[in-house]
Amino acid sequence: MIKRIGLLLFVALCAVACIHVVVNVYFPEAEAKGALTTLEDELLNPPAPKAPEGQQAPSPDPQTPKPQSLLLQWFRPTALYAAGPVTEEQIVAQIRSMPEVMDAYRRMAARIGRVNGLRDGGLVGEGKDGLLSPRAPLADRKDQRTVEDENADRRIVIRGLARASVAAQAQDASGEAVDQVLPDSAATFAALRRDKAHPGWWIQLPDGTWAKKS
Repeated sequence: MIKRIGLLLFVALCAVACIHVVVNVYFPEAEAKGALTTLEDELLNPPAPKAPEGQQAPSPDPQTPKPQSLLLQWFRPTALYAAGPVTEEQIVAQIRSMPEVMDAYRRMAARIGRVNGLRDGGLVGEGKDGLLSPRAPLADRKDQRTVEDENADRRIVIRGLARASVAAQAQDASGEAVDQVLPDSAATFAALRRDKAHPGWWIQLPDGTWAKKS
């Protein structure tokens, strides 16, 4: 009898462990866009003048994301609603903790002059997916490589933004929840590219049509 009860208890525990909670995670669009703006103003623009001697420039104080509890890691839910609203500062802190995203930004900053040249010349435009899109086949292999490298780094940033938005809600940022918000992350990144586009650059609107920024 005791063995039977023990077996039933074991089966019940296994069943509970296999429960897959499916609750939609939300994407904080405004906060995500603000976080990207903050990071790009710092990482993609020329460095600010050094502080006068004797004055120390304030250093960023990123928040360390809290690890998930063992229970949540065990159950591995797809996503849960955030306990409170996500802030721009939380997303910035999460992205700063991702070395691959910070490295991507550094590479983007190093090639921004070449990318601007392609955009100024009308050879590429800003696609609605957040990636550079050639307006015609690029004859110069260097230009092709610039676009390929830029898009590879943009994909890293877009996925990093999706992960940061999920992690800021104290959820698992390695699985389905990230894939769920990835389209929103790409659309937010693309919206910022349109906002920052110079007059005369080609941009693709959300409905798929192309136009020159006025």
